[in-house]
Amino acid sequence: MEFKSDLFRSFVTHIRGGKEISVVYSRAGYSPTDYRLEAEWRARVLMEQSSAVKCPSISYHLAGTKKIQQELAKPNMLERE
Repeated sequence: MEFKSDLFRSFVTHIRGGKEISVVYSRAGYSPTDYRLEAEWRARVLMEQSSAVKCPSISYHLAGTKKIQQELAKPNMLERE
């Protein structure tokens, strides 16, 4: 995916064979209050749409939120059929 900004270019490492590897490591962003500005939400969308390896992935990131944990803790929520 090509981006108009150089937001991700600083995270790109060129390795043998001309391949690019990009990594997004999230140390914050676990709460809606971490995204106070529209630009912060746009940056998050760009990160998720990129081909970069995300750590944590969005599914793990969401699973760590209190609301998701509350829902998963409800009786029979994780029962197999």
